[in-house]
Amino acid sequence: MARIFLGVSWPYANGPIHIGQFASTYLPADIFARYHRLRGDEVLMVSGSDMHGTPILVKAEAEGTTPEAIALKYHEVHRRTFERAGISFDLYTHTHTLNHAQCVREIFLALLENGYVRRRTEEGPYCPNHRRFLPDRYALGTCPHCGFESARGDECDRCGRPIDVRQLGSPRCALCGSPAEFRPSEHFYLELDKLEGALAEFVAARGHWRAGTRRVAENFLAEGLHPTAITRDLEWGVPIPLDGYDRKRFYVWFEAVVGYLSATREWAIRAGNAEAWHRFWDAREAVRQYYFIGKDNRFHHTIVWPAMLLGAGGWQVPYDVPANEWMNLGGHKLSKSRSKSLDIFLPSMLDRAPADVIRFYAALLAPQNHDTDFDPEEFDRLRDEILANQLGNLVQRTLVLVRDRHGNVVPDPGPSWDPNLADGPGPHLRGAHERIGAEFEAVRLKEALDLALEEVRAANRAFHEAAPWTLSGDAQRRVLYETIWRLKAIATWLAPVLPTTAERIFRMLGAPSAPTAWDGALVPVPPGQSLGEVAPLFPKLAEETPAGPGPSGEGAPILGIRAGVIRAAEPHPEADRLLVLRVDLGEAEPRTIVAGIRDAYAVDELVGRSIVVLANLAPRTIRRRTSQGMLLATERDGKAVLLTPPPGVEPGTAIPGIPDRPPEITIDALARTPLVVGRVVAAAAGSGAEVSLGDRRVRVPEAPGEGELVVVRLDAPGASTGTVLGFGARGGIRPSQEVPEGAGVR
Repeated sequence: MARIFLGVSWPYANGPIHIGQFASTYLPADIFARYHRLRGDEVLMVSGSDMHGTPILVKAEAEGTTPEAIALKYHEVHRRTFERAGISFDLYTHTHTLNHAQCVREIFLALLENGYVRRRTEEGPYCPNHRRFLPDRYALGTCPHCGFESARGDECDRCGRPIDVRQLGSPRCALCGSPAEFRPSEHFYLELDKLEGALAEFVAARGHWRAGTRRVAENFLAEGLHPTAITRDLEWGVPIPLDGYDRKRFYVWFEAVVGYLSATREWAIRAGNAEAWHRFWDAREAVRQYYFIGKDNRFHHTIVWPAMLLGAGGWQVPYDVPANEWMNLGGHKLSKSRSKSLDIFLPSMLDRAPADVIRFYAALLAPQNHDTDFDPEEFDRLRDEILANQLGNLVQRTLVLVRDRHGNVVPDPGPSWDPNLADGPGPHLRGAHERIGAEFEAVRLKEALDLALEEVRAANRAFHEAAPWTLSGDAQRRVLYETIWRLKAIATWLAPVLPTTAERIFRMLGAPSAPTAWDGALVPVPPGQSLGEVAPLFPKLAEETPAGPGPSGEGAPILGIRAGVIRAAEPHPEADRLLVLRVDLGEAEPRTIVAGIRDAYAVDELVGRSIVVLANLAPRTIRRRTSQGMLLATERDGKAVLLTPPPGVEPGTAIPGIPDRPPEITIDALARTPLVVGRVVAAAAGSGAEVSLGDRRVRVPEAPGEGELVVVRLDAPGASTGTVLGFGARGGIRPSQEVPEGAGVR
């Protein structure tokens, strides 16, 4: 059993958490902690609200209140938000405690005694209008590294590099805009230069760090380290434990990182064993420390904090700093101060969507190796495509069949069944279990989720190919039993990311609780176990939204469906699942269309391909690329299957009855327009036809020959009538390969 310490970045208590912070820092830490708890490891995950940062002072002055009132208010907001989002801290505290102040004093005095802290008088920015020095965010100016004109006095929001306030170009007061003067002030400095050799050895031994994190640390070492100020001219924060410095406080970045230690001590006291913190901090202990942060905090966690620990002596030093990149909005970094008009704050998102849906999107689009963009439309689409259509549909179809055909108990696969047979699920599940676990261990959390989702698709493929609804006896029982085992394994693998969903699946399978053991994924569900209540995991948004007028009724959206040809295709530079296509619709220039089909189609098999396009969908910006329409596709085994026009239809040809310039429609209007794939089962000239949707039949005015797959636009959700979509006498639109009857079109 391993011992794992997780220190998670401390958010300023000056405003609610936004989706960027959640995706880059708090969710990855929670996923990693949950995985190791399932492994049976001893895990301690701590964090808390940073109560002393200058952003709190700025907020308090703007609202005419005290910094303590602001900090306590938003600390409670943070605590409740993390609780609602399922972030499983062992302790979430704050830095305005006597315990924290004592820990900061101990580290400072040890560094001072060991010769790594000294006094120095330097000039600092001073606002003559306010008659005070301007620490950190009270000073703004031009970044010396990237030229950003609103860089703060401690670091740049654009390039993320730390800044000595004296490096700012045209420094000014952040409150009144007055030019800053530089006046002398005495402060304490941490002499990083004296610790450079020890830090170089520390970084050199961290070959397992992510390339970006390691590169940042190596670059600072290559440039040469310099003493850095650890005190500020303030009266809010942790006091300096020496006489004569009553109007100075420790710099927030010096005292906040000590919070990892002080939080551990507080946890031990609360647990009734005040000395238990030593197990996670004494240098002689066998423990691995991980620090989950955003990329703008790498300097402080790979250089400053290790320097403090090495200089004080006798402490554990970080084993890994799995820093993530940023989740942006329209290419710009999300931040509390720069996102006031955007509804990307976690409390309001949790009011609109279940926590697991938000966790899923944030984990799937995690900015692990490069910046990503938050896209509200993509948020909804991926929820339906993956959670509802793939995972939820598999659970529902399997367990409803067990309920209806086998008395709501797990069927017995028969006396000849052996999980270790080559054609059984055992070998496959063991291989997947090992691969997924290895990715979690290496903090490659996005890759672990991708592998788990591949197992969802594999289970869907196996289920569809076996078609248990057509079987009986031992053959049917075996397929259902093996699918239930797959569902148990999938729920276990997804539990770190989707804890509530995993628990719901386990309860549907008849288990008394959520997954409790990682290796339990490889243990089949006992035959004869009673199932719990079966209910949809993720009702689709289209089902939750009033349908409005039906497709054939007044106000129904006009679908400007046209034939097209893909002329060029390339991977989206900022998204693993997207392709950027240039599509010929018979217009002067090809249109740019962004499509999420990269997992189903290679670039070289798309160029020259005939497709079907919804040409009047309002343009949407997807990861900084404007998409001027939508490819129409259905799906098989969770992967996209493009629709295709009949042979010989020229690019730009529209289905009958479409005006030359149909009005634009929104993605919501399309979601309320039921388009499904069916198979013609009865056709008679002049008397209409019947199309099978798998579980029912619908009547259409006319259709191609019997046995053909067609695309039907239903007259309303659940209607028994509709229209086959096609290009008149030239033929109907159809999937480019076989798909199940009833598959939706998107």
